[in-house]
Amino acid sequence: MNPQTDRIFNKRLHYFAVLTAVAAVGLIVAGATVTSTGSGDAVPDWPLSYGTLTPPMTGGILYEHTHRIVAGLTGFLIAILAIWLWIKEPRKWVRWLGTATLLAVVAQAVLGGLRVLVVSTDAVQDAAAQITGAIEPARIAIAVTHAFLAQSILCLLFAMALFTSRSWLSGKDEISHIRMDTKYRSLAIVMVGAVFLQLILGALVRHTGAGLIIPDFPLSFGRIIPPFGDLPYNPNAPFPMTPGEIGFKVAVHFSHRVVALVILGLVSSLFVVYRKAVPFDKLARVLLFLTIIQIILGAFNIWTAKSVYSTVPHVVIGALILGTGVMFVSWNWRFRRIAEV
Repeated sequence: MNPQTDRIFNKRLHYFAVLTAVAAVGLIVAGATVTSTGSGDAVPDWPLSYGTLTPPMTGGILYEHTHRIVAGLTGFLIAILAIWLWIKEPRKWVRWLGTATLLAVVAQAVLGGLRVLVVSTDAVQDAAAQITGAIEPARIAIAVTHAFLAQSILCLLFAMALFTSRSWLSGKDEISHIRMDTKYRSLAIVMVGAVFLQLILGALVRHTGAGLIIPDFPLSFGRIIPPFGDLPYNPNAPFPMTPGEIGFKVAVHFSHRVVALVILGLVSSLFVVYRKAVPFDKLARVLLFLTIIQIILGAFNIWTAKSVYSTVPHVVIGALILGTGVMFVSWNWRFRRIAEV
């Protein structure tokens, strides 16, 4: 036992930070269920649902209103955590992380409301049209930013759960014997950046309706690289797209697949380097396992024509990969600080 660690470590605060992180994962699940069932426009008003807090929980309303309830609960927990940190946490930078998370969740709520109102409210539509020139680009931009911010909040909560843990506070004794190379720290940061990019691409795929624009997997239109100069075009389709729209969606979808392979390579490299280095070894194994499962789920998204049973876990596993990656980079930063002492 380390007396200095025991003086700083707050068991209840740490467990509450873990609980809040778990609630944020639940919010990701609820949001993924909304997009996977096409329920994003099931409720036309905000912050109420059909003018009430207790709308009829049927059809898409069930998924959308449940998402709002989970979001409200998560925001409430984050507010408590931020206040608790300012009262009990001695490290100023951790307190400010809590404040940043609270501000981010407020912005997230506003974006969620705008995502609804830009479709259903004339005044918001007019304002969006003046800014972007059309409603659809504004809707997609708000939805993608909403998804990005959700992942950022999850990362902050995972980080705070780690920073308030006993293992983090007493980490010097555990990792002081490890010899690290600077390039491996950079590799971990590149991996997290690639995962962030992948989540943005994934949000674009979902919100532009490009999930099945490439109908096969692992090939793309029967080829390794899609035939961008000869993509299938049917002007008589019920909802025809211009060749430019098809090309854009195919490019976004194919980029999502390419970045997935890049992430697999980065995570595999980290696993080889860190598989015997405590405390990185467990995180490296978890990252590799989650990445393999994620690619399998991506394949099932195509093979099952975007079944809810594959699309929802696909979104959630992506968030867990990012959160685990942030913890991995945080431990690298912790080791560097210790090595400099």
